[in-house]
Amino acid sequence: MEQLPGALLQEVLAKVSATDCARAACVARLWKQVAHQEALWEAHCCADFPVTRQLDPFNRPCFTWKETYEKWKVSRLVQRSKLCWDSLRTWTANNFKELASSLAPGATLEELDEAESTLKCKFPPAVRLLYRFCNGQRGEARDVGLIGGYSFSHHFVNVHLLSLRQVVNLTDRILPPLTRNRRIIIAASINLNKFFFLDCEDGNVYVGTRNLPVDGEMMVCVPEQASASEEESQDGMLRWLENYAHCLQSGMFQVRTEQGSRSISLYPDTEPYCTTAVTRGVQVRCSGVFVPELSRVEEMDDSYWFSYSVRMRLLDPAPGQTDALTTCQLSDRHWVIRANDTVVAEVRGRGVIGMYPLLEIGDEEFVYESCTGLRAKKGSIDGDFTFINRFYSPRSPQDSGAGHVSSSRGPPFQANVARFPLEVPQYIY
Repeated sequence: MEQLPGALLQEVLAKVSATDCARAACVARLWKQVAHQEALWEAHCCADFPVTRQLDPFNRPCFTWKETYEKWKVSRLVQRSKLCWDSLRTWTANNFKELASSLAPGATLEELDEAESTLKCKFPPAVRLLYRFCNGQRGEARDVGLIGGYSFSHHFVNVHLLSLRQVVNLTDRILPPLTRNRRIIIAASINLNKFFFLDCEDGNVYVGTRNLPVDGEMMVCVPEQASASEEESQDGMLRWLENYAHCLQSGMFQVRTEQGSRSISLYPDTEPYCTTAVTRGVQVRCSGVFVPELSRVEEMDDSYWFSYSVRMRLLDPAPGQTDALTTCQLSDRHWVIRANDTVVAEVRGRGVIGMYPLLEIGDEEFVYESCTGLRAKKGSIDGDFTFINRFYSPRSPQDSGAGHVSSSRGPPFQANVARFPLEVPQYIY
């Protein structure tokens, strides 16, 4: 093996991973000499990390390309940032290809320095690394938001993670000059009704409330960290995105199609935040999401606003089920709303949002969203829906609309709504 020509060995090592290249250096003296060549480690740096100069992750100079690679490889902050973006890119590629294609390549050092100079602030190290791996979403991707959203009544939210150029432009438009050297806008809904901010001094992420235009009121989006190393201090934005990636990977947030448009829904889809109840084959799934942009944190009356999603459908009958239905129609609703386990409201009404949905086996879920305000950060909703056991008849155009309850009916029954939580979460999206 030692007689293998050095030029040929170099060609071989250029095609293996950095780990195998380091292992090869342990084989023989010639191999060590070839494996330590700067050209090899420059290539490994460029392939594995967003590196174009001999600088460590914190912009400190390194003597060699091999040292540069080692500094990036052992940095836990680099590992976390890379893993976070790998997770987000993998999930979007598998579940939402339009969103995956909207994620931009990493920003250059020059782009980061220019943004900091224009904004007159210094980004925390964790933030610089996040942008080195991905420079937010492309400007032309206006229909898909990485951070997702919700829709109820006439309120619509779909939040984009901004590129550095968009950060500069939107911060200049929205924030007053005196706060620009500290807080910048990093994410915003396409219709500019919801904003997320980065505090460049403490490194945390904040969201604007309803009082944002009045007095600049914001809420922190990431829980306090008990202790952190010097390298990992000011990592609020990284923890915010790490938790969001976990929510996507676990199925808590999923892609939803509404009126032909796809988006990430922030209505939770897993327990314990989403509850399920089945009554005579009628399945009712419910979950709630905190709506910070409509909340007033410093006020007492209905300060915290929540939106809730209700998904109902008729399941196939279980073997031996004697009370199975083939079709039924909703006629009435009954809600019990609690704040801190105390009943604060009980609502009874006809239909839901003016509709009387007809459920048939095999149909997709009927979905509707609404909202409610609470005086507490934590509450819940439960109740029941009254359904009419309809005798079979062909579906008419009015069955699922805002018309009426069919006259072709049997006896009514109540479908249970399992209690689902309404609470301000530790991580706000």
